[in-house]
Amino acid sequence: METTVNQDPVNEALQHAGESTVVTPELIALDKDRVTSESDVSEEEYIYKFKGVPCFPRCDLSTLTGAAKVGKTNVAAMLMACSVKRQVLSFERISDDPIKVMWFDTEQSLSTTKHILTDRVGKLIGQDQFPDENFFVYNVRQHTPSERVEMLALAIDTYKPDICFVDGIADLMNDINSGPESVTLMQRLLTIASVNKCNITIMIHLNRSGERLNLRGWIGTVMLQKSYEVFSCDKRNNNRTFSLDLSFSRRYYVESPMYYEFDEVGLPYEVDAPSESNSKKSKSASVRKEDKTTFNQEFVDENSSDKSIPWNLRKLFDTAMDGSAFLSCDDLKRRVMKISGIRIEQYYDKVFDAAEKQRVVKKVLDNKGRVAVIRMPC
Repeated sequence: METTVNQDPVNEALQHAGESTVVTPELIALDKDRVTSESDVSEEEYIYKFKGVPCFPRCDLSTLTGAAKVGKTNVAAMLMACSVKRQVLSFERISDDPIKVMWFDTEQSLSTTKHILTDRVGKLIGQDQFPDENFFVYNVRQHTPSERVEMLALAIDTYKPDICFVDGIADLMNDINSGPESVTLMQRLLTIASVNKCNITIMIHLNRSGERLNLRGWIGTVMLQKSYEVFSCDKRNNNRTFSLDLSFSRRYYVESPMYYEFDEVGLPYEVDAPSESNSKKSKSASVRKEDKTTFNQEFVDENSSDKSIPWNLRKLFDTAMDGSAFLSCDDLKRRVMKISGIRIEQYYDKVFDAAEKQRVVKKVLDNKGRVAVIRMPC
C-alpha cells in the first residue's frame, strides 16, 4: 500500500511560485491603493511658512500643543491674521491671495471668542474694517462632544476653509483616554481634511510632566502618530517671553524657536532668545522642588546616567506592580509614589516617561478601550 507523504509547506509554496493568482474584487480594490515609482502623485501643498520652512499642509493634520496659558491661542491668532496679512512675525502665507480660515472654539465664552477675533486678530491685520468674509468662527461650547464633531464636519464641507483650527480636541470626545474613540476621531478628521483639501490644526494640552511631545491622554498618543507636524508653545523669562517651536515634522526642521513678547497695546513682536540660565530655570522649575532626601534609597541607583532621575527603574516599577499583569495609570502612579517617596506628580510623570523609554513599562489598552500599563519583559 502506497504511503502518502505530507509535503513541507515551504517547498509546496515554492513550487507554486509564479502561478497566476485568483483575482478577487478585494485584490482589485487593494491594487488601486498601490504606490509605485511611476505613480502620479501631487506634491504637498503648504499654506504657510514658519521661519522660511513650509508647514500646515493641505489634506493633513497639524498639532499645536503646550501647557495651559502658554500662548496656543496667541499662535492661532497670528496664523488667522496671516490669512489676510501676508506676514505676521515669523509666519508667512504662501499664496498671493488671502485665504479662508475657520476657528472652531469649544473652550471659551462667546464674548472671549469675539474679543480674540476682533481685538487680537483684528489688531494684527490692522485694517479699518474687519474682513469677516475671510473668517468662519464658531463658538460651540454649549454643545455635546458628538454634536461638535458633526457641526465641524458640516461647517468644513459647506464653507471649504483652507485651514481650520480646533480649540481643542478634548471637547470633541467623551473620554480622551479611550483608544477606540481616539482612533475613530482622528481618522474622521483625516478624512475630512483630505476630502476638503484643507489643513486641520488641532490644539491640545500637554501632560503635567511638561515634556514637549507628551500630549495629554490616549488621544495625544494617536495625534502624534497621525499629525504631519507638532508645534509646541511655552512661556519663558518670568512669564513675559513666549516661545513657539516646531518640535516634529515629517519632512522639515527648524533650528530654533520663535520668541515673542507683547507691547503696551497688546501686539506681539519678536525678541531674541532668553538667556540660557533663564531657560534652564524655567524648564527645571517643576522638578527642582522635589526633595531627594525623601526618596526611598532602596530604589535609588547611585550610578544612574541621568542624575535628575536617580532610580533603578526596573526594580521600582516591578515592585509597584507586585506581580499584576497590568494596572491603570492612576493605580500605578499611586503605588510608585507611595513606595518611592516621590511627592510631586509632575516629577513622577518625568520618571514614568524615562521608564517607558527604557522599555520597563508600556501604555496599552485594556479590553474596554481604557489606557493601562503593563510591565515589559527584561
